Amino acid sequence: MHGRQGEQAAVARLLAGARSGRGGVLVLRGEAGIGKSALLRHAVATARAPEPMRVLSCAGVESEVEHAFSGLLGLLRPVLDHLDALPVVQAEALRGALGMTDHPASDFLVSAAVLTLLAAVAADRPLLITVDDLQWLDRASAAALLFAARRLAGEPVAMLLAVREPEPLPVNTAGLSELVLHGLPPEDAAHLLDAYGWTLPARQRDALVAATGGNPLALIELARLDEPERALPDLAMTGTLPVGARVRAAFLRQVEALSADGRAALLVAAAEEGGNVGTVLGAAARLGLPADALDQAERSGLVQLTGAEIRFRHPLIRSAVYADAPFDRRRAAHLAIAAYLSAAGEEDQATWHLAVATTVPDEKIAAALDRGADAVRRRGGAAAAISVLQQAARLSESPADRCRRTVTAAFLALDAGRPGLARTLVDQVMAEPVPPAILARLNGTIELYSGDPAIAYSHLMRCAELMAVAEPEEAAWILTLAAGSALHAGDMAATIVATRRITGLDCSSATLRAAEGLLKGYEGVITGPELWELPGAMAQAGGGGGEREWMWATVIGWMGPDDDQALRLAEATGRRVRAAGSPALLTEVLFYHADIEFRLGLWTEGAAHAEEGLRLSYETGQRGWTANFLAQSARFAAVRGEAAECRALARRTLEIALPLRERVAAATATGALGLLALGEGAAEEAFTELARLVERGSPLSNDFVAFAMLPDIVEAAVHAGHPEPARRVAAAMEPQTGAIGGPAALAGNTATARSWRTTRTPNRTTSARSRAAGSTGAPSTGRGPSFSTGNGCAATIAGPRPCPC
Repeated sequence: MHGRQGEQAAVARLLAGARSGRGGVLVLRGEAGIGKSALLRHAVATARAPEPMRVLSCAGVESEVEHAFSGLLGLLRPVLDHLDALPVVQAEALRGALGMTDHPASDFLVSAAVLTLLAAVAADRPLLITVDDLQWLDRASAAALLFAARRLAGEPVAMLLAVREPEPLPVNTAGLSELVLHGLPPEDAAHLLDAYGWTLPARQRDALVAATGGNPLALIELARLDEPERALPDLAMTGTLPVGARVRAAFLRQVEALSADGRAALLVAAAEEGGNVGTVLGAAARLGLPADALDQAERSGLVQLTGAEIRFRHPLIRSAVYADAPFDRRRAAHLAIAAYLSAAGEEDQATWHLAVATTVPDEKIAAALDRGADAVRRRGGAAAAISVLQQAARLSESPADRCRRTVTAAFLALDAGRPGLARTLVDQVMAEPVPPAILARLNGTIELYSGDPAIAYSHLMRCAELMAVAEPEEAAWILTLAAGSALHAGDMAATIVATRRITGLDCSSATLRAAEGLLKGYEGVITGPELWELPGAMAQAGGGGGEREWMWATVIGWMGPDDDQALRLAEATGRRVRAAGSPALLTEVLFYHADIEFRLGLWTEGAAHAEEGLRLSYETGQRGWTANFLAQSARFAAVRGEAAECRALARRTLEIALPLRERVAAATATGALGLLALGEGAAEEAFTELARLVERGSPLSNDFVAFAMLPDIVEAAVHAGHPEPARRVAAAMEPQTGAIGGPAALAGNTATARSWRTTRTPNRTTSARSRAAGSTGAPSTGRGPSFSTGNGCAATIAGPRPCPC
């Protein structure tokens, strides 16, 4: 390598960390040809000496992006003998995803299996994983690897991911350490050109480096030309040398040196997604090409043939060859590949190539793709299934089939954590005859995932009303989503309306009982064994999948008076959702789990669950939940006295929450700042922050959060010398707290656990506020915390009752 001292040092630190048991990941970003692949090769060479690490590598291929888990198979093939070390459910899921068995699997289970497998492989010696061209890795593989990457801290595993800019990524790498590669400076570029025998005067060399941006691949490919100086006149005349065009031209000049048969065979190799020599040669033969048609390309170094595999020297060569060919030749290549695969019994792959080559609607191909999408989805390849369904929709002969397939793809996109794609797909079918209930549900769920919760509420309520008669149980579930949307939008009245609407549906007695539990959570109308039996009763009544019913029970428990039982319910639901491989649902469960642990004073455990939820919200594109988990993390930082971390997290929360009108997150972050100020003894600042929670019309206000923090609001007001506002706040909330038992009662329920005047059990730290106030550590009594109002009255807020001062 020439230059890159800083980048090499970063790689060295990553490898040293893995060797000492501290796992890590580094994302290498940069334009095509900037040196990412060279840095990966350097990392591999470094890892193999002096104490060899195990190395696993793979690379994304543009034509394979729709083939679920193809990248993962290439990466893990050398270590599949470790599968028996995995839990049975994970091993079976991974075998199914990799096509080793027909066992069904979900993306989430496969991701968990990959993490476990990598840990097992690294148990005997440290492991380096390199992934080149992540942007072209199939999304299922990329998501599984990113899932593992975010959880490697305690494993002797280093992961290097190379990403080509500005290509869109199949996954979200936010939060991972990144290293952006820029062009080489003139001195290093000069050494590179000298190594390829092209020595230029300094002035010309500097102009060339400036025009290429110091892109190493561009410089190398220009130097490899028979007459590299041919590029200089254009440079002198225009002062520019577009890197992309010149690099592509350099590749194509090499291709143009091949015979017509050689170029045709190379195009077949570029069109074939798997790098399978047998398929490429078989398809080439169907085009009448000789058996040795690829020999020229191999001798020139454009491709490498290793056993049954064919690899292009660089992905840009494949892209240049494919993009430069006229459509009729690309079509002929795909048809030849399809014919060969069909004869070999590979009907799914053959259908895909037929679809690429087909320009007019063809219901036979569309139906075959539709069936293939089901198979892909069962294996856990949701992203690949989306692409297959999009192609099927394009080739559908009837508007109804086109609409149905696009809508199915949109719902899959939501499940796969791609709300942006789902929104695009919905836009595509707006002119089609989409059933209003389906359209309302799609739009509502998209907004719930990544948009405005108030808009989500509107769509979901419309959907529920449209389904109320024909599908009351499904409408009840939609109404719970609507109620949650209203809650996060800061509209408690709408939350109550949506929840009460369930009681007017012709639902099973179990569902109606659950609705009553949601309305009167604090009173504990559903307690003990009945709450645990509720999911089974609802499932028997036809309420949907088992995870959904457990979500009902978890929310009721979260609202209720028994936090210990609520925690057990959240744990039980989490186990079921994890086993079902439902990361979107797990995100919500983790929110309740972390919140309950906050109330119980289990701050270490709660912070860990908030962090896991934050990672999942990134991975599933749920921006609203991202804001909420950031806010929860800010709150945990506040009670630990970590001022800088709390403020930084609160700032990040508001950057996301305010544009989305995500009021729970915004208010929780604001409340965290108030708690921090109380812990620091800054009562006036605390009162200023906490008063925002009850300021009508403020984007930081939220009755739900204010209910939960009522004792803190009153305490801040009293200590700041404002007892009268404290009385007014408590009195003003009294009629609202009577409207719905669950959220209202959280004011008393959560305050007990959050009271910083208690000395916690051995596995819990004494709070910052207790230490700052010189607390004796005496525990408070009752469900509410004791506080002094400053006028001689000692009051305890319990449930919805205001301070009686």
